[in-house]
Amino acid sequence: MYIEQDRQFAYAALWDDEATSVLWFNRPVGPCDSFEWRVVENFLSGYRADELHCQPVLSEVPWGYDAVITSRLDCDEDVESARPLWDAYRRLGVPFSLAVHTANLGNTTHHVILKELAADPSAAILSHTATHAPNWGGSYAAALAEGRESAHLLESVIARPVRYAVSPFHQTPHYALEGLADAGYAGCIGGIIRNDPEFLLARGGILAGMPEGFVGHSQQCMLHGDCMLAEGDPLAVFKAAFDLAYETKTLFGYLDHPFSERYQYGWRTEDERISAHEEFVHYMRARAKRPLFINEEVAMDFLLAKSMYDLNEVGDAYVVTPMRGVTSPFPLAVEYRGELLEVNDSGRLQ
Repeated sequence: MYIEQDRQFAYAALWDDEATSVLWFNRPVGPCDSFEWRVVENFLSGYRADELHCQPVLSEVPWGYDAVITSRLDCDEDVESARPLWDAYRRLGVPFSLAVHTANLGNTTHHVILKELAADPSAAILSHTATHAPNWGGSYAAALAEGRESAHLLESVIARPVRYAVSPFHQTPHYALEGLADAGYAGCIGGIIRNDPEFLLARGGILAGMPEGFVGHSQQCMLHGDCMLAEGDPLAVFKAAFDLAYETKTLFGYLDHPFSERYQYGWRTEDERISAHEEFVHYMRARAKRPLFINEEVAMDFLLAKSMYDLNEVGDAYVVTPMRGVTSPFPLAVEYRGELLEVNDSGRLQ
């Protein structure tokens, strides 16, 4: 680590001898909350593969693709105004997701688009709480009520289960996760704003201290007008965020919000917003060779499935087996000895 060109200390180091290699981080948790986790995966799965034993690593990108992308609109103050962007995403052939703050549902104007989305097999609808309270209301009981009420209201409109939630203000204290699990949710999407430990992890999946099958994923890339750069390429920061996800084989998630009468999130017009979204999608399609765009529900289902597969050494081979009969929406990929391998129907690497 250098400060003003002077070396201060070592953050990471690698030692090799004939029979071993040691990768060390000068930090108790290593890089588990960073894109640098990719260094650990590469070390375990392929470093000195011709000389040392390697450990296969399940990829966060499904077999057959080199990038996986999901996105959503968080409907804090409006729902129906999401329609122009939904139309744009349909033209692009990109799945669409809405996270709905159910206080909006008192106005039946917002029911129409939700029923249309519920009938679209490529779309997803998630809960964004009942009242959008900071910290899920401040207690387990409040979070449980937020989860139950919002799911009940949404399901009464769309007539299908609501399985995943998106945290208000990206705040997700542990009691909120417990409340959501007890309310019947299968997972939660949060962010890094409050340093909630479950949402500082480099990889999404099953969360420690939660019931088996409850997953989390951290997404905080907000594609807002007031986040565009004033000079140079307005989308440069967002493109860099995708580049990092692409290069580290990370499931990439980004979000925006529908316009409301009160607030437009820094966008001057809907046309300006749609143009930025279209340019960003075009960039990701050009940057990756085989990008996979999926809705938020499918993304969480994939993370759940990936987390519930065991990878065991059987004789001279590795076998991937699902726990409790879980099925992945996409074929799994494994990185091993410098190669990317498909997990076949029997669970073996090929």
